[in-house]
Amino acid sequence: MKRGIKIFVVILTVVVFAASSLAQPDRRMRRGEEFARRSPIRILWVLEAKKDELKVTDSQIEKIQSLDFSFEEKMIQMRNQISLEQLNLRKLMQEKENLDYEKIKAVLSKMSGYEDEMFIERLKLREEIQKILTLEQREAVKAAMKERLQERKFFRGGERFPQRPPMKNRIRK
Repeated sequence: MKRGIKIFVVILTVVVFAASSLAQPDRRMRRGEEFARRSPIRILWVLEAKKDELKVTDSQIEKIQSLDFSFEEKMIQMRNQISLEQLNLRKLMQEKENLDYEKIKAVLSKMSGYEDEMFIERLKLREEIQKILTLEQREAVKAAMKERLQERKFFRGGERFPQRPPMKNRIRK
């Protein structure tokens, strides 16, 4: 009897740890999702904040803003299409007994197609923004964004600014 309880506790422990590890999203997947959803408008924010420093003209900012607005319009349309396909998928999944796997596969491929298009559009926008900026401006923006990333690492306890030493090292004698 005691041996059975021990085995049950061990199995239960393994299941709980396995379930908790599977519940955590994969870090690589999150990075990909961040890139897919991140708006390139951040470059515009940097340019506006450091306009004098980077010697950015008003016409450059206007071109980038117009590119961003057209990009956002495309993204809204594609997100709407994905939402419609998600609705279609839910309708198809309502039939528990007679699932049409071909239709489900077609809906899923349409959804992934829209996500692929969104990714490509983001890359195209970045390329267009790079064409508008001069080489010096591109390097300065890259440095400013890198500096901002380092500042964020500080607040998150990144490598650049290590956390306090452990308590035993801080005790005075």
